[in-house]
Amino acid sequence: MTLVRTDFEHFKNWLDLDINSIAWEGRYADSFSGFWDSFFKDKIEPLELADRFNYAKRIAKSGPLISWLNWLFEKFVVFSFIHQGRSVREIAFQFDLQEKYISTVLRDHLIKVYPAFEDYINENFQISNVSSKNLFLKFEDLEPVLGAEARNKGTFEDDILAHMEVTLYPDWPNLVKELRKDMLSLKVDFENFKKKTAFRKQLRFFQEVIILLLILSVIVFALKNFNKWYENNLVNKITLFEPNFFWLDKTLSYQEQDLLAKQQIDLSNKELEELERIEAQQVFTDERLGSRYDPESDVVVLDSVENVPKSFGEAETEQSEYEEKSKGGYRDSAYAASNKKAYRILMASVEPAAIRNKILPLMKKFGIAQVDNVRPGMQIPGGLYFNLMVPSNNLKDFMTKVSTLGEATIFESRSQGGDQAGKNRVFIWVKSI
Repeated sequence: MTLVRTDFEHFKNWLDLDINSIAWEGRYADSFSGFWDSFFKDKIEPLELADRFNYAKRIAKSGPLISWLNWLFEKFVVFSFIHQGRSVREIAFQFDLQEKYISTVLRDHLIKVYPAFEDYINENFQISNVSSKNLFLKFEDLEPVLGAEARNKGTFEDDILAHMEVTLYPDWPNLVKELRKDMLSLKVDFENFKKKTAFRKQLRFFQEVIILLLILSVIVFALKNFNKWYENNLVNKITLFEPNFFWLDKTLSYQEQDLLAKQQIDLSNKELEELERIEAQQVFTDERLGSRYDPESDVVVLDSVENVPKSFGEAETEQSEYEEKSKGGYRDSAYAASNKKAYRILMASVEPAAIRNKILPLMKKFGIAQVDNVRPGMQIPGGLYFNLMVPSNNLKDFMTKVSTLGEATIFESRSQGGDQAGKNRVFIWVKSI
């Protein structure tokens, strides 16, 4: 839609301005007339007219002059609604304004004209969303209820801006001068002004984002440090009931001394094996409080089953439930010597029960029987005890099998009389370590 000069003349008559007061008793009538003709040019679009108002407000410096230009623009919006038959949506689209702003301007003007219909006007100009039916409301829809009084005059008796002497402000001549320039160059200025305005808006947006990020960073940093300070403050206030050693003399320090750590011991593999062999023999070295027999005169320790030395130790003289009812098996001064040989195998193990479970099947395999009342593998204080009668032809094989079950020390002695023919006594003691 294009606005022509007749529209602006009609608007001027409807507005009913007090030209005499505005032009200071008519002295600046020509200046005001030149402003009006330059500003409201023939054959311009509503959007260009809105740009002219924005450009004029940019040139104006004084606040009252800017307020008068705003008032004049709003009056033209009301004129478009009442006399040009445009709806709220059409006016907002043509002037590139928001519907809510147009609705508010029209509502305020009509309430002053029809104060008795204030509720009716508020209801019809209330726009809640973009699909509201009031967006397409026109004055001809309200005229049957309100009347045509709004068509007669656009100003009121108490409207100060209709009589304000705007021509007396210092920036008025500059405003008139700028508006009288060539309209093409003015349009170019409008385009540049729009671009500058858009660029300034973008620049301002980025500035606001940066400022918000800085503020947020400061807040996070402050909260972090405050939480740390508050935590340390709480820790200092907490008292635990625990021993207090702060009274000790801190200048004194305990230094642990490990005498063995300072000595370097270098041993060869052969020397280590010799030490292990000696330690294994010393496992069976027990301190005896008393002896059951007088010591034998020829005790020999066998290194293997192939070598059979001729010496044996003696046991306590008191008989217990863990030994046979009649003494025997070792050569003693109380008995006559015999050519029979008895063997004692001493072993040490951390799992004596496992060795017992391996010896018992060997007894069945080699036809070995127990002697007297001693149950083979009986648990005695310190380990397990076997008192066996082994056939002579199976003696070597049996002792070889037993000696492989663990580290063993074999003793040999002459047995007393009474042994069965073709059999030898073998005593096995598995010490628990």
